Amino acid sequence: MILLIAGVVAGPRLDVGGLTIFSGHLNLVHNRDFRGAIRATDRQPVAFFVPDSEPRTAAPAKTWLELGLRRVRTSTNPAVAIFGAYDERVDVAPDPRGGGHQWLQISMQVPVYAVEEMAINYRLTIQD
Repeated sequence: MILLIAGVVAGPRLDVGGLTIFSGHLNLVHNRDFRGAIRATDRQPVAFFVPDSEPRTAAPAKTWLELGLRRVRTSTNPAVAIFGAYDERVDVAPDPRGGGHQWLQISMQVPVYAVEEMAINYRLTIQD
């Protein structure tokens, strides 16, 4: 992995008229142990569990996901790099610790060329 998850910070959770809105941001940092070439077009899959969601037995009926670049620090000229996130998805994934629980998980692709640190805002709205 070229980028590592340094943390997921939950923002306010709102329950409004049958909708639940989760917000926060994801912090990514360059893996100092990575040794290899990185092309300007390289990307990496990233996934994280929504920290303030509750265990689920099924996927929500509807989901809306918004992602936005919060902050980026580069190791080269930012004019030659691409930043942000794309191919985002919301799924229900089993708890990696085992047991029968499943959790909301956000996954995406992120460009990795020249990225030292990147933070991505998320706002996930679900309707059951």
